[in-house]
Amino acid sequence: MKNSRPLLILVPLLFIAQISFGQNAISKTVLKELEEAETIMFDKMPKFDSEYWKNSVHKDYITINADGIMLTKEEALADSSTRKKMFAGVSCKIFDRKVRLYGSVAIINGRSQYLLGDKILAEVYHTEIWIKEKGKWMFDGWHGTFTKGTQDLLTTGKK
Repeated sequence: MKNSRPLLILVPLLFIAQISFGQNAISKTVLKELEEAETIMFDKMPKFDSEYWKNSVHKDYITINADGIMLTKEEALADSSTRKKMFAGVSCKIFDRKVRLYGSVAIINGRSQYLLGDKILAEVYHTEIWIKEKGKWMFDGWHGTFTKGTQDLLTTGKK
């Protein structure tokens, strides 16, 4: 057992080093680009803005939503009338953002609240995937999961 102590210390350190070296430091410029791209995305996606979908959503886009729906870019566009109705008049607030950069791929984790006026309809933990192509950040993926409070509200009507 005494001989295995160095190994027990070394393995976790190697794991931490692997994770640490995989991420690139994020410059203020890149962070600003991503924040701007994200702000536009939160405005344009729910409206199914055709120019945004054409020019800023990556061809390999996939979404896995908190309501259990998984769609490709083509499927999301085909489903736009249903989704447009669902998001009509809804605004969004973003919290707890964490941005990680791996070369030309950025992953943003956060929490978003969806409001109708002042009423919070839902709160979601989300992961966004962004790919930089030809100097532009393209939205490539979304995964959203209802927070515990929203799950409780949806199942019991109480937070």
